[in-house]
Amino acid sequence: MNDDQHLSRVERRRRELERERLTEQARLDEQTRLEEDARHETPQHQGPVEDRFTNDSNRSTDTEQGEHPFLNRQADDARTAHASNKKAESKRKTSKLRNRGFSLPFGKKRKAKPRRDERREPVRDTREPKRKDERRDAATAAPKEKPHRRRWKGKVLAILLLLALVAGYMATSPVTFLVMGSDARVGESLSGSRTDSLQLMEFVPRSRTVQNVSIPRDTYTAIPCEPEREGDKITHAFAYGGADCTVGAVEGLTEASVDGQVVITFETFMELIDLVGGVNVTATHSFSEKGFNQTYEYTEGVSYAMDGDMALAYARHRKTDTDGARSNRQTEVMSAVADKLASPTGWTKIPATYRFMKDEMGLEMNPLQMASIGMTMALQPQVDKLQIEGEDAYIDNVYYYQPTEASVQAVRDALDLTMWGTVR
Repeated sequence: MNDDQHLSRVERRRRELERERLTEQARLDEQTRLEEDARHETPQHQGPVEDRFTNDSNRSTDTEQGEHPFLNRQADDARTAHASNKKAESKRKTSKLRNRGFSLPFGKKRKAKPRRDERREPVRDTREPKRKDERRDAATAAPKEKPHRRRWKGKVLAILLLLALVAGYMATSPVTFLVMGSDARVGESLSGSRTDSLQLMEFVPRSRTVQNVSIPRDTYTAIPCEPEREGDKITHAFAYGGADCTVGAVEGLTEASVDGQVVITFETFMELIDLVGGVNVTATHSFSEKGFNQTYEYTEGVSYAMDGDMALAYARHRKTDTDGARSNRQTEVMSAVADKLASPTGWTKIPATYRFMKDEMGLEMNPLQMASIGMTMALQPQVDKLQIEGEDAYIDNVYYYQPTEASVQAVRDALDLTMWGTVR
């Protein structure tokens, strides 16, 4: 009888279970080794092998239960130990497989890492396509819009600069202005009156000069509104054809183009002086002259603050002087008016003065011409006084002032300027 026969039935059963457990453990180890080798070769077949092994283990365990409570408890302990070993072995294998980059067909799947080319594209491309499109449109539209606006701004600035240059050039262009003084008395009509004085003034702001040409009223020249006659006194041009005929006669005599004009009567002359608040004039000749209100005494070299009546008496006097000297005095009064308007205290009176001269004195002048004249006077220009020189002559027993060719040519040359305001 061998040693097993002397053991109790329970002891023999326990040893059989122990041998079966060791055998089963060896079989499990072999199965695990084979399974691991198989997974290295074909990882996709890992699941079924383990499932079969699990099912076989469960079936063998179920068949081995049941003869004795002690044996059942031993079997439970064996199953518990087997399950613990199996769970630990499974975790170890899973970690190895994860470290090697294998994916498991059972349990929670590991999130795959995106490939390198996929990681370059932002995740937002697929989740927010509309917002990406909007940002893309904004990003592409903004750079195109800014140059477009800059181009328009550049064009607008270029146009404004060009307009400013043109306006500045026009405002500094020479302006030729004709002042016609009518001999119509207070209350008399201009129709049929004659010009008592003619002043042709050329304002040149670029050279800060004023060419002031006095034309005597009896100067013999061609009259446009008297085509049947070879010539006549220039003062008759206003009586026969008004201001337009007078302008034509002056342009024919001086070969200058008249840009603006004004007609002054005794009454409007006094009202103009009073409107600007009076003028300061230094007398260039000593004499006395009767005005509408009183008789005035003037002393050469003395400055007078003149109102309208006193200034008119000063400008009209010619009994003790020549016609040319009277024209110079008229120029002095008109220059004093311009100086008064150009001063800071006279700026506020320019609009009212312009309206008065336009409505009551027939002023013809555009804003650019006014700007040129105002700029010239503000620069304190040099005033060159010129006069048509001539000789006394009688034609058909009528007195005329016959101008000399040298004097007329000298005036024409002085009025013939370049674009920069210099004499040609």
